Amino acid sequence: AVAIGNARLYESEREKLIIDRDLENARHIQKSLLPSKIPEISGLEISGTMLPAMQVGGDYFDVIKVSESKVFVVVGDVSGKGLAASFYMSKLQTMVRLYCNNENSPEEVLSKINFRIYKEMEKNWFITATIALFDTENNSVKICRAGHTPTVLIQDDIIKELIPKGIGIGLEEGKIFNSNLEEIEVPLQQNSLFTFYSDGVSESMNSKNEMLGEKALNELLLSKRDLATTEIQTELTNTIQKHRNDFPQNDDITFVIVKKI
Repeated sequence: AVAIGNARLYESEREKLIIDRDLENARHIQKSLLPSKIPEISGLEISGTMLPAMQVGGDYFDVIKVSESKVFVVVGDVSGKGLAASFYMSKLQTMVRLYCNNENSPEEVLSKINFRIYKEMEKNWFITATIALFDTENNSVKICRAGHTPTVLIQDDIIKELIPKGIGIGLEEGKIFNSNLEEIEVPLQQNSLFTFYSDGVSESMNSKNEMLGEKALNELLLSKRDLATTEIQTELTNTIQKHRNDFPQNDDITFVIVKKI
């Protein structure tokens, strides 16, 4: 009986090690889908990160340079966590890379992604996303949102939350989705600071079930607006960790910071 019990424990531990190894491989694969190096655009500072709550996650960000003066910034969040979410995240990445080009606006990119992905998603899943197109030649930013968190804009020491209309990707085949999409355009002024983030940032929890909150996030960004984006990224990451105080991360954390210099 002891021998049989030990054999079962050994087999169980062996299976666990195989699963852990596969998850670690999946983590490396998912990490490779994120930008390994932020492309350089004259007049812009850009920094971004994704911190999964598990070995793999459903958050996504990308920075896609389409010309010397134009760059797409994308932040997405798949409902749920774990392997299933990471699968949809990889599909989103493929479509973003396909449609983010000189021919499409952020609104057109989201419309085409929804059309393609709706038929392939389980009906209890959806994706929120924000896509922005920075144009340093015309000094403008076009932003379109599919049910995602607000974009925080700091200009002239004033905080603005940009929340164009839009519903999540995969919730509807196209007619309602497209009619609800709203693309806005804002001026790209000197020292403008744009922050795109997933809800894992503002909803970071501590042991008292207290969220960091949008107010604390906005105030931090305002107080650190004069720093380089890499330094703001470090400050924000440290603030989230300090708020959690070693409490387990409850959701994927993703954000991209863009500053006009």
